[in-house]
Amino acid sequence: MNKGNNKNIISIISIIVVLVICFFGYNFYQKKQAEIISAEKLTALHELTKKFNDENDRNKKFNLLKDTLDEQSKYNLDSYKVSKVQDEFKNSINNMRTYFHNDYDNTIKENNITDINNTSDESRITDKKSKLDNLIKTIGKEQDITFETEQQAQEKKSEVEKLLKKYEDRISELKKETDEKKKEKTKSSSDDIGEQPVNMTPTHYENEYFIVDVPAKWSGKWYISKITDTKNLGTPSQPAIMYSFSRRGDNPMFGNGGQTVHVYPNGLPNKANYVKDWTKFGSNIYVGAGASSGFFNEKNESYRNEMAKIRAK
Repeated sequence: MNKGNNKNIISIISIIVVLVICFFGYNFYQKKQAEIISAEKLTALHELTKKFNDENDRNKKFNLLKDTLDEQSKYNLDSYKVSKVQDEFKNSINNMRTYFHNDYDNTIKENNITDINNTSDESRITDKKSKLDNLIKTIGKEQDITFETEQQAQEKKSEVEKLLKKYEDRISELKKETDEKKKEKTKSSSDDIGEQPVNMTPTHYENEYFIVDVPAKWSGKWYISKITDTKNLGTPSQPAIMYSFSRRGDNPMFGNGGQTVHVYPNGLPNKANYVKDWTKFGSNIYVGAGASSGFFNEKNESYRNEMAKIRAK
């Protein structure tokens, strides 16, 4: 019995030894396999990272980052994965993503108008706004690859959206200012001085106070401007409306010249009495002295056909 028991014990011990050897042998094999696979993965990853850094095309860089993320996902499912390779994947992906984050930031910086409240160039604001709108779209298409989390992507988009809101507000302000200036200009040229809409052709000008006709050869060579004077020749209650006529001439005798017409729709104020020395046409309409060759020459019949004619209504 003792001999039998001894044989059994020896057999059991032998089996245990074999199992232990197999176990350690298998573990050693697994370890070696993991080392081989890790070395291959590290080499492939380093090559992929180098390729990314050497690449100049943004779209190709994006595809390389996407490929690296796919490789990372596959490796994390591998039974032979090791932390060293996993850490290297994270570092490589972070470095690749940094390129795109810097690209986004540079676009924001290039299109950030820091003195937006003092900028009146609407076309410049619109151009910058358009580029930031495109950036928002780009981030939206790329965020699953270039950002680690949805929150990070949203923070970057919010940064851009804040700038866009400032630009939209400023554009609205400028449009409002432009509309107000147009209204003010319309008011100052008609409503505030009681002038009705004028009728003008290349040789004819007409308003509610007087009519001007110029020679046909002056077509395209004569000009009108107008101001309302309430301080010098006029007062707030009795304004002076001054029309300035000027021309370019081809005849040396009747070359460049100019002349003013003063209208006092509410009567002539006391301080403007000396205008009575000017030529009067109709009620409270006066033609001032001409400059250079003049414009109207209303006093000289000999040159009447060479000059412009004015008639009061």
